Amino acid sequence: MHLEIKESVSNMKLKVLNIVICLFLAACSITSCLHSDEIEYEFSSNASITAFSITDSIVTYYPAVVNGKDTTLSTAIVGTDYPFVINQHEGLIYNPDSLPVGTDVSKVVVGITADTQGIYIVAETDSMWNEKDSLDFNNPIQFKVMSQIGTFGRIYTAKINVHKQDPELLAWQKMEGNFSTKIEKQKAVYLNNHIYVFGQQDGQTVVTQTETSNGKEWSEPVRVDTPVEADIASAMAWGSQLYILADNQMYTSQDGSTWNKVETNTPIQRLVANVYADKVQKIIGIDTDNHYIESLDGNIWEQYGEMPAEFPTSNLSFASYALDTNKDINRIVILGDNEEATDSITSSWIQLDSETAWTDLVAPEKSDACPRLENMTMIHYNNKLYLFGGSGQRNGAIKPFSNLYASMDNGITWETASAKIAFPEEFPTNYEESDGNYSCTVDDNHHIWIMWSKTGEVWRGRINKLGFDKQ
Repeated sequence: MHLEIKESVSNMKLKVLNIVICLFLAACSITSCLHSDEIEYEFSSNASITAFSITDSIVTYYPAVVNGKDTTLSTAIVGTDYPFVINQHEGLIYNPDSLPVGTDVSKVVVGITADTQGIYIVAETDSMWNEKDSLDFNNPIQFKVMSQIGTFGRIYTAKINVHKQDPELLAWQKMEGNFSTKIEKQKAVYLNNHIYVFGQQDGQTVVTQTETSNGKEWSEPVRVDTPVEADIASAMAWGSQLYILADNQMYTSQDGSTWNKVETNTPIQRLVANVYADKVQKIIGIDTDNHYIESLDGNIWEQYGEMPAEFPTSNLSFASYALDTNKDINRIVILGDNEEATDSITSSWIQLDSETAWTDLVAPEKSDACPRLENMTMIHYNNKLYLFGGSGQRNGAIKPFSNLYASMDNGITWETASAKIAFPEEFPTNYEESDGNYSCTVDDNHHIWIMWSKTGEVWRGRINKLGFDKQ
């Protein structure tokens, strides 16, 4: 009896144990199934700024003259017109194209995109950035981003670049130096980082030079060593050489000191212009029979038709530059005086380097025509043609060096340049004191050089934006 009871109890314990084990295994099985269906979230450690912009308009202040009085006006610029770049390697945020001079950046609203929403302004006490708050960017501002796991990424330094100078202003500098006061008639030529000035001194044709990196120290004027006196007006640079005429014969030099005769197949009356581009290199002249001639090497000259009677014969200025529509073709523009002309206006003559004919450009209206200026100079500069010089007539009297005239249509029409494109106030006096003798050239760094006879003054000017470094 006792034995049966004990066996029954033992059997019952085994059953209960089996049930417990089964329940445990079932529970484990259920737990395992649940785990297989769970989504595990892995939070990113990235914390970087991916975009930056000015989201609002900003006020720019600029000086102006209203009713004859100096005043300050303002205008609004659109912030999104000035994109920002982000240098992830160095943690820098900036606008490569600077905002106009006079722009107020003390209250700027910016938009920032980041990997997460936790963007902070770094200061003594960090504060969270608010997209609606304006910030003072007179000094750079630092930002950092908190990642999803609660760590901060790199610190970014954001700055808003503003021009310190008016980019459109033609700024001039007087180069204090030793340019000869004895040189009279002049012609300036730029070649290989040097300014060469050919002139007349003591009845001889001389040349003096300076490096463009200097501009203050000029060499002692030395005679151009040709058998007879060289023609100052014919001096020009072509390729890597200087060229000049003497008694209808061409001479060349690399440095302005040593000159060698060029063996040509025809006598040359005038050197008119040249082109030295990748696809075209030619020098242009007029022979002693008044025929248009051109050469690819300076030795062999091809003769074409007779030059028009109205073509400029003295005081020539030329410019050659590539077409906007085809960089392989160059446009040649020439201005100058003609003894037969009596009008108060002059005309530009134009040719494409793929042609041999010259076209006289006549403005539709006299009021838009090129004024006939005494001792005039034309340059191609800042993608425009500019003209200036002594006294003249167009819609009334023109005083020497009172204006620059600009042409946007390759010499057809001319208008007074903006007030920002002007000469120093000393130039009219310099013109008078030098008896109208000066010379001008433009170097590869967009500097305009003007040298004055008798006063010995040398001035260098450049439109500010042409000297700005791109960041």
